[in-house]
Amino acid sequence: MIYVIIMCIVSLCVALFAVQNAMTVAVTFLAWNFTTSLVMVILSSLIAGLLIAFCWGLKLKTQHYLHDRKRQEQITTLEDENTKLQEEIKMLMYTQKQRLAAQSISSPTFASDKLNGLSEPTVIPSFKPEK
Repeated sequence: MIYVIIMCIVSLCVALFAVQNAMTVAVTFLAWNFTTSLVMVILSSLIAGLLIAFCWGLKLKTQHYLHDRKRQEQITTLEDENTKLQEEIKMLMYTQKQRLAAQSISSPTFASDKLNGLSEPTVIPSFKPEK
């Protein structure tokens, strides 16, 4: 909001300056030579500056939007991968409990000690994926 107020004040100052300096001037641009009012030169410069600022702001907003969209896609992908890995850990824990339960039939004392230790893992080992 403060940006808009500052822009209005600057625009008002430029307009006042242009009106107070209403003399004619010779303008040369590339191959063109013409005479026009100083007001027109100042206001056209102001409009060109505003157009350039608008285009630059639009470029920045587009870049931020694309960057945010890319990050959201990465977050979604990583959350899906995390869910799959959590399910795989649960499956592996269940399989390990089943194996130990099957071993308890053949060797009750050894397997029951291991089965009691598998109730909840305290630390999940980490590994580095191959590149």
